[in-house]
Amino acid sequence: MSHSPLPSASLTLAALDWRLLQPADLPAMHALHLCSIEGMAAQTVKPETREFLHGLLLGRGRVIGAWHGAALAAYGVLQHDLLAQDDPRALLGLAPGQVLYKLAGAAVAPAWRGQGLQRQLIARRVAWAGDAALFATAAPGNVPSWRSLLACGFTVRALQYRYGGHARYLLARVPGAALAHGAPARELAQDDIPGQEALLAQGWQGIAPGQAPGSLRLVAPAGGGQP
Repeated sequence: MSHSPLPSASLTLAALDWRLLQPADLPAMHALHLCSIEGMAAQTVKPETREFLHGLLLGRGRVIGAWHGAALAAYGVLQHDLLAQDDPRALLGLAPGQVLYKLAGAAVAPAWRGQGLQRQLIARRVAWAGDAALFATAAPGNVPSWRSLLACGFTVRALQYRYGGHARYLLARVPGAALAHGAPARELAQDDIPGQEALLAQGWQGIAPGQAPGSLRLVAPAGGGQP
């Protein structure tokens, strides 16, 4: 498996070439996916099959890629062809026909981490989506992932059990949606899954990282919600 070359002090994100991935880029995409999840447990990140990635490149979605020469440094998926069991429109209060896309995974080569590429990938896909609603999933333990999504305007809307029963935040970015002004707020620890799940089920939303490492700050819906 080939890894991206280590960026030198003078080699910054400006050196990357961004373009839409094509079916011929499948080997590079699959190799980067495997590299990016190496050593990570299934409860933190969902391994994808080569066939799933190929389907995205063939039209189930769009994939933005950042290249350094011939090496793929990062990619991010915007999926529009959703399976029925993966469609959260009802939970999000969206009409059945409302346009909804999924940020269905991203990967950054280890050598390129720590330079803000995750947030760039999110921002570029948000721009692609235009006025469409967006959602994504992230494990509570995958703090860099959900922190990046929160920083780009997503909020945690639910805690679900997906991909073999593993806990996942459901995050959404719905144009025009607004939080209740001056609503009560609480900070819950990363391992307080029952507490987070209960508040989210009452309509609370996770809006920012808390002060304690891995914790989540939530705000109540309009009308309050139980403290």
